[in-house]
Amino acid sequence: MSRVAALVAILLAALLTGSVAAPGPALAQEQPDVDPVRLEVDTMSPRVVTSAGPPELVVTGSVTNTGRDRVDDLSLRVQRGPAVDGEPALRSAFAGDAPVDDATPPFAQLGPLAPGGSVPFRYSVPLTGDRAASLALPGPGTYPLLVNLNGTVNGTPSRIAGIRTALPVSSLPGTPPDPSGAATPVSMLYPITDAPRRIPPVPGQVPVLTDDDLATSMAPGGRLHGLVDALATGAPAGSPVRTALCLAIDPELVATAAAMSGGYEVTVVPGGETAPGRGAAAAGEWLEALRGAAAGSCVLALPPSDADLVALVRAGQAELARATLEQGRAALSEQLNTAVLDDMVWPADGVLDEPTLEAFGGGTRFLLSADGVSSGQTSGVVRLRDGPGGGDRAVLADPLLAQAATGPAVVELQDGGAGGLSGQELAGALAFRAAQGETGGSLLVTPPRGWAAGREAAAGIISALAALIQDGRLAAAGLPGLAAQADPATEATGLFYPVQAGGAEIPGQVIDTVADQVRSIEGLRGAAEARTGVGASPAEVFDPLVRGTLRAASSWWRADPARAEREAAIVAGRIEQIRASVRVVQPPSPYSLGTSDAPLLITVANGLPVTMNVRVVLSSTTGLRVAPIPVQAVPPLGRVQVRVSAQVTRSGQFGVDAGLRTPDGAELGPDTRLRVRSTVYGTVTVWLTGIAGALLVVLVVRRIVRRVRAGSGPADPSGDGTGAGPGAPGPEPSRASDDAGAPPAPDSMPPR
Repeated sequence: MSRVAALVAILLAALLTGSVAAPGPALAQEQPDVDPVRLEVDTMSPRVVTSAGPPELVVTGSVTNTGRDRVDDLSLRVQRGPAVDGEPALRSAFAGDAPVDDATPPFAQLGPLAPGGSVPFRYSVPLTGDRAASLALPGPGTYPLLVNLNGTVNGTPSRIAGIRTALPVSSLPGTPPDPSGAATPVSMLYPITDAPRRIPPVPGQVPVLTDDDLATSMAPGGRLHGLVDALATGAPAGSPVRTALCLAIDPELVATAAAMSGGYEVTVVPGGETAPGRGAAAAGEWLEALRGAAAGSCVLALPPSDADLVALVRAGQAELARATLEQGRAALSEQLNTAVLDDMVWPADGVLDEPTLEAFGGGTRFLLSADGVSSGQTSGVVRLRDGPGGGDRAVLADPLLAQAATGPAVVELQDGGAGGLSGQELAGALAFRAAQGETGGSLLVTPPRGWAAGREAAAGIISALAALIQDGRLAAAGLPGLAAQADPATEATGLFYPVQAGGAEIPGQVIDTVADQVRSIEGLRGAAEARTGVGASPAEVFDPLVRGTLRAASSWWRADPARAEREAAIVAGRIEQIRASVRVVQPPSPYSLGTSDAPLLITVANGLPVTMNVRVVLSSTTGLRVAPIPVQAVPPLGRVQVRVSAQVTRSGQFGVDAGLRTPDGAELGPDTRLRVRSTVYGTVTVWLTGIAGALLVVLVVRRIVRRVRAGSGPADPSGDGTGAGPGAPGPEPSRASDDAGAPPAPDSMPPR
């Protein structure tokens, strides 16, 4: 009975702890209360097992105890599951659900690890041999792989971390490659993109970015720097793997790097204060490296700012979509000094609807996901419709490969990372498709537009491609050659635009805002004039502005309508600033007019580097009449003084609004309030003065008449001048002595 009890105890312990230190399936229970431990894988070699490759697998990395408790008995091993036997099994392996206990080699002991401590590891295991001592690979295929970390925390042994990935096997080391079957042609898009960050620019003005993240990304150690470096290192010009790659580049990203290299500013407060950017040198070096990598390579231009073409067309902006795509191709070719494919379009998510096909049709070759057509094929070339230029064709991208390029290695039970295994899933999927031999004749890999891969992922994918090409499983095919393959002699296939794609596209109201902004810019263009040797041309000024409006329609904001609206508001604010740079200058003091026909001298400023034709418009104000003002040509970044013939009909101080319009009537900068002080007598004043003078004359005449009438009195009835009538008393006797020679008394003086 004691032996039975002991056996039961051993079985219970085994069920609770799983296989920790002994060979066998690694099924230790997950302990949710275990403190976090970071398992990081830095490298894995080889990424693809080939006949000419090494006979053992080597994985390096480190383990860090980020918890509060000591971890004892740390041990690590790499184990594998059976080869996947179909696409569902491969997808299950990518999700981390595939079994991984077919081969369980021994653990490598790493010892105890105190809180905050870290220990490096290098684990090597033979690729072939006994299941208990090697990975025991039986032959070509794609195998689920687990990097398994076990340990004991608080006396409880368990799996405390793990990273799942895939191991593609083309052929076993030391054996000749399998000669059966022809190599599968393969081509892969290599996206070099980033979210749009530059505010719509004007030549000659300091570029402004909404943040300075590109300074970090383009510097050594950054994502964009790593993409170009991995390309130059792992796929040098002339190599087969370079032939299989086609660079998918956003023209706006390259234009932003060129602008940054000359000095730029970053907004500190949205729409307000700015500060100098710190990535001018890094941007210049990155751009030079990209030019070197693109020389002689296949280059595909994305729409500027990676705009959502379907959303633009569905909102009635097909012409804008076509024009900006062509402008982007020309700008990218000029910046990189290399040819750009001019007949290929890669829409967002690889799906297309009928109106967009109609808008871009006419000999165009589209790069579409196989999920976006109804043909049932997963790869190859299909015919969309017949027409001029050979009609429209689509090169199909395998959805399985796109998923594999998207997903990182599955990380279990830890907060660590698997940077050294990035891109391994795509290598496994490529080996799986190459082994199938039923791919429709070719493979096209299209990673997601917002590809987050850095140097590690890119280098891993390039290395896997090179190994499979060298081993004869894949054959490098340039994208133009892949697209030129003859499509089957069947009816044109139909398009399938998924409902989820329609729900994720940029909202129609945002596209309407973009269209209004473009119309505003075109109104400015209509007032511009190209003058030889003076300033820039209208195309140099306004084409970048139009492309800049697509920032709000970028596919980076798909499924995030709030962000798209914020970006549209940023662009709208910038366009208003540009319009306001053509304005009437506010004078420092009021205009003083001393005569009724004195002219007004108005100063017009042009902040754009192109000659602008404008009309000065003064608001109608009582007391001021203005003669028609001819159109004025304002030089680039200059000023002109306009002499306005005006007639003032009143005195005093009053305001007049002066604004600018294009010859077509579009408004430019905001109206400026002019203050006018007049000392001229107006018509009303003259009339009042005249009436007052007339009244004064009338009153004076009236006073004289009244006095005349009052002094004349009644007529003399006696006729002798005495005024005495009958019965009147006689005159007084005269005073001969006293009054002789004296003047007559006042009463006797004659009236005046």
